[in-house]
Amino acid sequence: MKRLDLMSDSPFSGAWMFHSEWSRLTTSPPRSWIMQIEATSDAVNERAVVVGSDGALTVVTIQARFDGKDYPVTGSPLADTIAYTRVDAHHISGIAKKNGCISIRESVATSPEGRILTLTYSIYGDVQEVANGIAVFERAVGDSILSVA
Repeated sequence: MKRLDLMSDSPFSGAWMFHSEWSRLTTSPPRSWIMQIEATSDAVNERAVVVGSDGALTVVTIQARFDGKDYPVTGSPLADTIAYTRVDAHHISGIAKKNGCISIRESVATSPEGRILTLTYSIYGDVQEVANGIAVFERAVGDSILSVA
């Protein structure tokens, strides 16, 4: 992942661990979901490592700007591009597409103190919503917790 020149006050930057007990999903929760995010006021790099409820490993990487334009997504079965906008210092909005069709709408927010990250999303099949959820993450202690390639 290409490194960004980070703003020290970016509430999104850091390692985040999913908490299923704090989350509400319409699908089975993953066994593990860890995100490493580097963000500035105008761009974001993300690497998500997810072990699904069936044990399958998925590694998703994104490098995008907050300009509403489509950027490539690698490793995701649900999206091949994503467009982000930075709503304010603590909120990001995203629209992902698969084969040119909207597949995910998401909103990401951090708590004012930067300890909790909340991902609210809807997943679409054709034009109909097929799943949704509110996934809650806690900032991990330490620099990086992603050890899976």
